Amino acid sequence: MSSLNKNQHRIIAVSLLGLVVLLVLLVVFVPLVNTMNSYNESIDDLSFELRRYKREIAGKDKILDQLQVIKRRQWQENHFSNRETSALASADLQQLIKKVVVDSGGRLTSTQVIPEQQEEHFIRTAIKVRMSGDSVVLRDVLYSLETATPMLMIENLMVRSVRGRRDRKTRKLMQSNELNVNFEVSGYMRAASG
Repeated sequence: MSSLNKNQHRIIAVSLLGLVVLLVLLVVFVPLVNTMNSYNESIDDLSFELRRYKREIAGKDKILDQLQVIKRRQWQENHFSNRETSALASADLQQLIKKVVVDSGGRLTSTQVIPEQQEEHFIRTAIKVRMSGDSVVLRDVLYSLETATPMLMIENLMVRSVRGRRDRKTRKLMQSNELNVNFEVSGYMRAASG
């Protein structure tokens, strides 16, 4: 370095100073600019979400009106039992089950009322059913109950075939089309406060 003249020393000093300034810019300002850009992107994303939420809030009245229409339609379409008590609704349900099973050609073994359950603004009434009949009877019963008014649901369906009997004379096993069927039928009625 001693062989360099003053001009060359100055050039090297200015170059080193420029390099130091460039390094400081790279180390300090580039991350700062990247952070600012990231914040700006976050602000843009949040602004977009805010505009979307404002649009949804602006449509709230329309949605509430539609909800009221749906509620009125539900009340008018007779999806629920209109009886005053769950005991009366359960009695109606038992009579309907008996009629459907007998009309379909089946044999009703028993019905048992399941205690009512409060579910939001409704009371669930349910009956355990035991019946027997062939597969056509079962199909007809299930169809009649599923399409009944007020709306009914069938749950916990268990179907077992009845074992065939042996003929006393020939000792051959006779096939049986008979089925033992257990299921629950439930419906809803509006709670007094709902």
